[in-house]
Amino acid sequence: MVDPADPLKAWENAIRDIGGVAASLASAPAGVAGDLMRPLQHQAELLQQVLQRQLEFERELLNRATAPLHTTLELIDQATGTLRAQATSFRAASTTFHQLAALMDQQADLLERAGATMRDPLAVFRSSGDQLPSDAGASNRPIRSRSGRKPPRGQKGGA
Repeated sequence: MVDPADPLKAWENAIRDIGGVAASLASAPAGVAGDLMRPLQHQAELLQQVLQRQLEFERELLNRATAPLHTTLELIDQATGTLRAQATSFRAASTTFHQLAALMDQQADLLERAGATMRDPLAVFRSSGDQLPSDAGASNRPIRSRSGRKPPRGQKGGA
């Protein structure tokens, strides 16, 4: 059985069947069969050409109708590759940014410690639990400047 979706094959089979009938008529007088076959054969050839042109037209129409779809699919494939490459790049950048953030945190911690040390230089020793050596009488002694004189009232020595 011929596929109904292929009208050209169906028509060719119908023409062959007619040819078979015509061949059986060939046993009749030659003039009648020949006269009957020539127009049928010519009509079959013309119909085959028409069906062939129709098939070509339908294929061309289908190709033109689906061309935008094919183009869209190609663009989607290209976009997919581009997006995957971008995702890979962003992952690498993310790792780099994570490392940079950790480094900046370390720098901030170091600066924070340096600032705290500058504010209270003795805090480093106090926080470590070390005791500064102290003179028992040092707090009772008057503070003298480098020149050896007592500073004026209200000032402490040292400059």
